Amino acid sequence: MKIYTKTGTGAETGLYGGQRVPKDHGRMHAYGTLDELNAWLGLALAERGEKGAEPFLRKCLKRTQGELFNWERSWLPREGSRR
Repeated sequence: MKIYTKTGTGAETGLYGGQRVPKDHGRMHAYGTLDELNAWLGLALAERGEKGAEPFLRKCLKRTQGELFNWERSWLPREGSRR
């Protein structure tokens, strides 16, 4: 299924806050890499099960996921700012 937003030229993508960047911009690669890493961490937790993984490993994976989410969130523009 395709979704049309009618805002793209095909060569750029919009960021939160309205900024437009090329689709091959380093920031987009960074977002994709962090999202993929977070997905792998989630898969590791799911495969071992919430109760099946060693408590220390489960704690580390969950903490790492939380840190990644916080890091990605820190890249968003602050309210009222224009990055």
